Amino acid sequence: MRTDGVFTLHKYIIPAKFGSPLSVVPFGDIHRDSPSHSMHHWNLFLDKWRNRKDAYFLGMGDYWDSFSASERIIFANPGVHESTAKRLETEAKARVDVLANEVKFMKDRTIGLLSGNHFIQYANGQTGDMLLAARLNASFLGVCSAIRLTFVDSTRGGHHHVSVDIFAHHGKGSGTTAGGRLNSVEKLSQIADADIYLMGDNHARGVIPLGEKLRIIESNGEISLRSRKSWIGRTGSFLRAYVHGESSYVVDRALQPASLGWVEFILTPRRIKEGGTDRLTVDIEAVQ
Repeated sequence: MRTDGVFTLHKYIIPAKFGSPLSVVPFGDIHRDSPSHSMHHWNLFLDKWRNRKDAYFLGMGDYWDSFSASERIIFANPGVHESTAKRLETEAKARVDVLANEVKFMKDRTIGLLSGNHFIQYANGQTGDMLLAARLNASFLGVCSAIRLTFVDSTRGGHHHVSVDIFAHHGKGSGTTAGGRLNSVEKLSQIADADIYLMGDNHARGVIPLGEKLRIIESNGEISLRSRKSWIGRTGSFLRAYVHGESSYVVDRALQPASLGWVEFILTPRRIKEGGTDRLTVDIEAVQ
């Protein structure tokens, strides 16, 4: 698997009413232009989130199926006629238009878009992932990103804020058991300290708590211990397998079919009174 190898550090501010939950929805591995794309599950996703104003989205890569690493040389290949390259590039941009129109409700509420190992790359070096991010007024995050979500209390003039950290990678390592699919995600916790660790790529879907860790905090010159739970997750897919009469790498390698769909995190920033002072925290729940 070959990606763009780009790492980013990203901060995203969310105006919030403390005590009210918000949803963060990672989605990816859509493979929108594949014959095996599950339009049924994709429509379920669109229908659920199209009118939700309390949801924010994080793209996990592989939005299209075509143009894997071995295919991305075509636009800049000197052996390809200029007219052929322009036609192919026009067709590739049309694929971006289709998907951008379907997810236009995410505009200004997309945390960012990761890239994957399937992405369109044009002769000028721009990719379809970059173009889609621009259409959504979102940041392009490369294949791996450390993301800080900062919740700003909209009822107090922005003077109170609290953060949740996400470490996300398009994906690496597949595994053939339920635990094996999450092992690569858990290994991200050896790289970075975060509240949520995410991977896509292997089309598995599931979220589990990683466990509690103690953290020293200081308030008014006094230190104390707080425990914090981290989460690890694989973010699902919209690519079917074992479809009668259709070929796929899943069938070729006798792999398990994808877990179609997505996962959701419900984040609730809170202000808790302790000893006459406010302690700010964020409750995290997972839905799959």
